Amino acid sequence: PAPELLICKAAGLTTQIRMGAAVKLLHIEHPLDVAIQAAVTEHLLGQGRFIFGFGTGFPLPLFCEERGLSFEDRHARLQESLDFILKCWTSDEVFDWDGVHWKGKGVVALPKPLSSPHMPMATATDTEDIIKMSAERGYTLVMAFLEGADRVRSKADNYVKYAADAGVAGARKNITTSRIVYVADSYEEALEDLRPSVTYEIGIQAERGFLKMLKAVYDLEVPNDERGIEALVEAGFYYLGEPDRIAGQIRDFYDASGGFGTFLIVTGKDWATREKRARSMTRFMEEVAPQLRHLEP
Repeated sequence: PAPELLICKAAGLTTQIRMGAAVKLLHIEHPLDVAIQAAVTEHLLGQGRFIFGFGTGFPLPLFCEERGLSFEDRHARLQESLDFILKCWTSDEVFDWDGVHWKGKGVVALPKPLSSPHMPMATATDTEDIIKMSAERGYTLVMAFLEGADRVRSKADNYVKYAADAGVAGARKNITTSRIVYVADSYEEALEDLRPSVTYEIGIQAERGFLKMLKAVYDLEVPNDERGIEALVEAGFYYLGEPDRIAGQIRDFYDASGGFGTFLIVTGKDWATREKRARSMTRFMEEVAPQLRHLEP
């Protein structure tokens, strides 16, 4: 909910990892504040380490309704917000903004981004206009861990076509996908390691309306109990088990989706023990990633 705070904390503990929100909800915050926060964050991380990820988030009215905003206008608010933010980053003059959704008078946005004209950009979206704009501008297209191979392929193919029409080559490398990954000695061990925490999270998400969204958008019924994790695994959101099994699942996903440039793994969950979580990530890099390095979109 406050990605810049987490990113800046992590910036003080790391030296190489690149970070960005997936995604910053532009339609619920004033563009001036978003622009300034992002610029400050990039300065704290240093050149090349911050990616500005934006979008409208999951299609839940909750985020808008909590703030007294219209859910139906969220895409239009996002587009205008992005234009406002880009002007904040690139204009050397004080300016006024008299938009349909956002207002500003005597705007002075400082500091400017460390990178010129701004840091790398990324978006997660289902909106055709945003996919087209992102392809033409070279923004990374991020896919949520909920999106199946067919959905990824459809969006990625459109992105690549729009990029080619704009003279942008190699656009499929700008496609980023994700899955929840946990490496263990066996599928059964992984399932039981995750079951308590996943069951708890499902209960929280049920209160927020997330399970209703899964049913409405993905036609997925997730039981609000300890059986929920099996439903999520069956849907392909979770890749669990031994390294060879997970590598095979990622290869199959890669082939079925038409290829992509980056695969993100979802972590940061309170699974099993700290030692097991660290071991899962280490084993991914040592035993899974080498099996995938030949994949080239």
